[in-house]
Amino acid sequence: MAQIMSLALGIILSFTAAFAWGTGMVIFKVGVKHTDPLTATYVKGLLAVPILIVVGLIIYGSNSFAQPFQTDNLLWLLLSALFIALGDFFSLFALRKIHVSIAQPITTIYPFVTILLLIVTNTEYISWEIIIGTSLIIIGVTIITYFSRKKDNAKIKLNDSQIDEESNELIDVTEKKAPILGIILALLAAVFWGGTIFFTRKLLEDPDIEVISMMGVRNGLMVVTALIAALSYSLIKNKGVKKPHAVHYKELGILMGGGVISWCIGGVSFFTAVGMIGAGISTPLSSISPFIVLLLGSIFLKEKIKLPQIIGVAIIVGGSVLLSLAG
Repeated sequence: MAQIMSLALGIILSFTAAFAWGTGMVIFKVGVKHTDPLTATYVKGLLAVPILIVVGLIIYGSNSFAQPFQTDNLLWLLLSALFIALGDFFSLFALRKIHVSIAQPITTIYPFVTILLLIVTNTEYISWEIIIGTSLIIIGVTIITYFSRKKDNAKIKLNDSQIDEESNELIDVTEKKAPILGIILALLAAVFWGGTIFFTRKLLEDPDIEVISMMGVRNGLMVVTALIAALSYSLIKNKGVKKPHAVHYKELGILMGGGVISWCIGGVSFFTAVGMIGAGISTPLSSISPFIVLLLGSIFLKEKIKLPQIIGVAIIVGGSVLLSLAG
């Protein structure tokens, strides 16, 4: 009975993470309207990290923050912080090269990367139900993402078109094939995101590691990494020391609010679920966040849900049920 309750709670927490991450994506999209993504990466953690640290101190005490730095854990801590920073960087870089309708479905293969690492290292037992369920969820997410963006691409078709100076005719650049570099960057983002989940999973093998304190330490390292990267980029670009781009107070609040939802709610829920039911099940369940984005878009942005989206949802539900049975 206790095992069933643990499985049920782990599934609920995985879906909670998906909802929080999907909500955070919508908020973050608004917040980066006038803020460069690299600056936004560390700004969104300016409130979330202190909250995680304060809550960790209150609940678990100061010793809980030293545990991730122990010799056996330090490598996993540094790798998880580095990989999540690199994953975010490559995903943003990919969006500069290819349309989001191509980049986002590619990046959602990160559960495959996590599961592959779990299998290779024999960290968790991965059944065929988990593999098939993960595949179904990724297929469903891909269908939803592609068709929900297809209409948007059509709308910006004229804006993305350019005028040939010699023929004075419109050239539709959206018809061009996606550059191979953009596809490679999106794949790299998925690889690093899948890797950071695996490394954090290894970190959580230490029974003395507390999720909230670990999140405060890991994400704090990520914020510092992003800040250093922003300062370094500014230094190279301006050939001198110059502070990163300023953020408007309104966008500052939006970004920090999104960070709290994504990291304090989403991250804590997800890695608590990992500790309860394993990364093999919780990772693919949490990857349905694009569906949450679509749902919120239909509610708040009055976007219509088409048949392909419904099919995608049905496939995702089927994959989720299969994963639940696999537990």
